[in-house]
Amino acid sequence: MTFLLQPLQHILPASNACCMIELNGRRCIVDKKRYPVNGDTVLIDMSGMYEWAMIMIQPRRIITDDGALLMDDLLEDIAVVGVVTHEISALYEEDDSPV
Repeated sequence: MTFLLQPLQHILPASNACCMIELNGRRCIVDKKRYPVNGDTVLIDMSGMYEWAMIMIQPRRIITDDGALLMDDLLEDIAVVGVVTHEISALYEEDDSPV
């Protein structure tokens, strides 16, 4: 996981609770103080392992990026780190293939 050292307020309007996180090839801005609502993408901490997931409030469940459905007793060891507010995508990628 990579955290951006420069404050995000210099790049875009964001609160002090926001940070940029890179995990599994995906870069997102995460707000650690925002309360998640149904369907939000969140960063979760599963006993020290971090994962992107989608949260469902009713019924209580979390669906990870790899499709695992976590509910009931499995939610006890999971903490929501923050809510994804923005996803950062590269406009182009360098490769060896000429265009």
